[in-house]
Amino acid sequence: MKRKERSIRDEKGMVLVVALLLLTVLLLLGATAVFTSTTDLRISANYRTNTLAFNIAEAGLEVARNKLTTDITTNTINQLLASSAAGDNVLQDSSSIANIYTNGNFTASDNAYIGSTSFGGGTYQVYLTNDSRDGITSVADTNGELTLTAFGLTGNSIVIIQETVVKPTVPHMPGAIVLPGPNVNFDAPNSNATEVAGGSESAVSVATSASQQTVVDEIAKRASNYTCDVGSGSACVRDEPDQFRLSSHDLTNVGDVERLAAVFRSVANTVINVPSGDNASLSAAQVGTTSDRKIVFVEGNATLGPVNGAGILVVTGQLTLHGNFNYNGLIMCIGQGNLQRNGEGNGYITGSIFVAQTRDTSNVPYPSDHGLGNPTFNTAGGGSSSIIYDATALRNAGGSSFKRLAWKQL
Repeated sequence: MKRKERSIRDEKGMVLVVALLLLTVLLLLGATAVFTSTTDLRISANYRTNTLAFNIAEAGLEVARNKLTTDITTNTINQLLASSAAGDNVLQDSSSIANIYTNGNFTASDNAYIGSTSFGGGTYQVYLTNDSRDGITSVADTNGELTLTAFGLTGNSIVIIQETVVKPTVPHMPGAIVLPGPNVNFDAPNSNATEVAGGSESAVSVATSASQQTVVDEIAKRASNYTCDVGSGSACVRDEPDQFRLSSHDLTNVGDVERLAAVFRSVANTVINVPSGDNASLSAAQVGTTSDRKIVFVEGNATLGPVNGAGILVVTGQLTLHGNFNYNGLIMCIGQGNLQRNGEGNGYITGSIFVAQTRDTSNVPYPSDHGLGNPTFNTAGGGSSSIIYDATALRNAGGSSFKRLAWKQL
């Protein structure tokens, strides 16, 4: 009995030890819970402020794009860039943010395109520079592409977003029908009512004497239907390769033609990928109107008609025109470079048609040193298909707004 009593008295000390251990564990768990909760709250708060700063920066970019669209009606792009350069004719290199913003302060010598503006509980500020192809610091634009750098600031958070924007611009088209390549496959319309009028440009513009001869031979019976302000013989069909290089794009070069098409694709209202062997019938809603121009890019074969459209239409397969239709702007048939007109009906194209073979039969672009292939232009279908060169229609084809070409968060 004495031994049992002594054992019980010894175990009473263990209860205290266990209780202290349990209390310590509970305190640790509580402290951990409080720490975790506090950390989560901080993370949540940082996330909210960062998200807010991001949204503010995006708002700044949206305002800047709209401002560019307005400013370009009274200023050239070069004038806007020179204004941003603040008198020294050199823009800051916006590829390195340290050239614009350092240690919490804006340090750029450039004028901000949009100064500090309050928005949504924070502020944004936007800078305008050139694009990388022209040289970011250059005030000379050649391609309509610009760089916008927006800063969104709220509390202790700052988000920097940079985007390349472009005003889709049709380069100089030297004729109502433009056919670069070593030669052409050309089949003229049967109807004597057909008219191809170049006005200040050629009715048909080609890049080689061989192409010129092919077209002249084909239209011999109706040469007087191919007119321009300054004729070239009985028909205004000109061999004028230099006219294909009057803008930043060399329209006799595979790489330049494909790059131009890629720009149109990147900002297109509609991109249609057509399975091999199939054909996309373009609807009126897709191809736009003169009051709401659309850029449509078709990877594959397409049919236009009998609908009206306006803007820019790019097709990489065979483009078939049929029925009654009107189109105002640029029709660009590349890739296979195959345009066909069939069926009856009347069609009026105001602007220009550009047809160039830039890809092989597998639709793979030729290498840059390959040269263009021979385009096919067959409008031998019935009816009247008048093609009228119009510089205004081409100038307005891409619409008036600047569109996002590329985007990144810095």
